[in-house]
Amino acid sequence: MTAAEQPPPAWLQTAERGSIIGIRVLLVLATALGRRAVRPLLYAVALWYAVSHGSARRGSTAFLRRALGREPTFREVIRHIYTFAQTGLDRCFFLQGRADLFEIRHFGHELLEELHAKKRGAILLSAHLGSTAAMGAEAHDTRLRIHVVGYFKNARRFNAILTGIDPAYGARLVHIEPGEATTVLDMRDRVEAGDILALAGDRVGLNDRSVEVTFFGEKARFPAGPFLFAALMRCPVYLALGLYEAPNRYDLYCEPFAERIHLPRNDREAALTEVVQRYAERLEFFARKSPYNWFNFFEFWSRS
Repeated sequence: MTAAEQPPPAWLQTAERGSIIGIRVLLVLATALGRRAVRPLLYAVALWYAVSHGSARRGSTAFLRRALGREPTFREVIRHIYTFAQTGLDRCFFLQGRADLFEIRHFGHELLEELHAKKRGAILLSAHLGSTAAMGAEAHDTRLRIHVVGYFKNARRFNAILTGIDPAYGARLVHIEPGEATTVLDMRDRVEAGDILALAGDRVGLNDRSVEVTFFGEKARFPAGPFLFAALMRCPVYLALGLYEAPNRYDLYCEPFAERIHLPRNDREAALTEVVQRYAERLEFFARKSPYNWFNFFEFWSRS
């Protein structure tokens, strides 16, 4: 199958769900009444989604089966989807500057402070695990210039709401269109100027080069792009995640991944596989720690 004939990945085929009016109403109610008051509504949304969207239900079940080491209950699937909905709503509060609503615990915060003090650019490897918005609240505190790099077309409506809350939000996004050349030179200029680029390393895009490694004891494909890009930047690389714990706690983790990712020409593929495998192992560690924070609601593992 040629690149042009390849079907898009599952996550790219998933259209943004939900009514923009419904999301706005939920946000207004949460702002007026508080997070706790709208919790039953979020559970109702999660239940509806679990019942009506089979692909999301199957994706949740497939992941929880591996993470929990047993067959998950339907209630646990609902809890999984509910956690995704709650962190999405909380993102709005973070953009409103309402970090006071949350208990935030820092693990490795001094690494970000050091980057800020030295005005040094870096790469933050993240994932669709937990909340990047919680990490953004930390960036606001330290005045770090963080730009999120990724594909955002399948979340246009939600991002429109977030930009309405904080007009600067859209300016912090660097959109990459699958199959088109990326703005590598622009991003390199940002890093050299002391900016930090956050890239998720867990979703393979359309026509993306991928690397197959072991994840939860089975083969799974991860994108090569974020790791090749980090090697090209020749800058420090960190793993950064913000994990949610009910009812209002976020644990923010930042840990060194590599002072520099080096991929020697004579053994490039093996070196790349080793780097991606190391990322997958750390991702598995945190996913086991907080399984309901895993927000890839599609079949993640290779079927071959």
